[in-house]
Amino acid sequence: MKAFTTYIAFMSKGVPIGAQIEGAAVLQSAVPDRRADAVAGSIVYVANCALCHGADGLGKRTGKRGDALGYTFPQLWGPDSFNNGAGMNRLLTTTRFIRQNMSLGASHAATVLNDDEAYDVTAFMLSKPRPIKAQLEADFPARWNKPIDAAFPPYMLGATVDQHRYGLFPPLTEKQRQMAEKR
Repeated sequence: MKAFTTYIAFMSKGVPIGAQIEGAAVLQSAVPDRRADAVAGSIVYVANCALCHGADGLGKRTGKRGDALGYTFPQLWGPDSFNNGAGMNRLLTTTRFIRQNMSLGASHAATVLNDDEAYDVTAFMLSKPRPIKAQLEADFPARWNKPIDAAFPPYMLGATVDQHRYGLFPPLTEKQRQMAEKR
């Protein structure tokens, strides 16, 4: 806990309490009104992502496995990638992150990929194998607040497994729209 508070104090130095910091949050993106296309995403991946994350998506390791030095560029799929319950395993969350942060040199103010490219490359990345989280169905005991793009059971709102994973989501209820705006 001391390490967390020390880090927060360090990162907050010179920032007034309650200040809005430009670039601190992931901005909303226009979600294409279609199913994400993993095949189109593979083309975007080769052109924009493979240089850093590798053609195989296994990233670039800093040291050797087991030495705790980690990665210069993380795995996007495979045994050391995020698991199927992670926030990055969600189509909309990852699309927004990629849109505003990838590829190398991008920022929220100067993006490299457009909404469609980010959406499709996310589908390609999420179509690959990754670690499985045990008891994932217990993550959202209150089913009404489970995000529509959380692609694991139980499913709600009449959407198919494919829709939860790759989009073309059913319309949100007013309550769901309010919850999404709070996130």
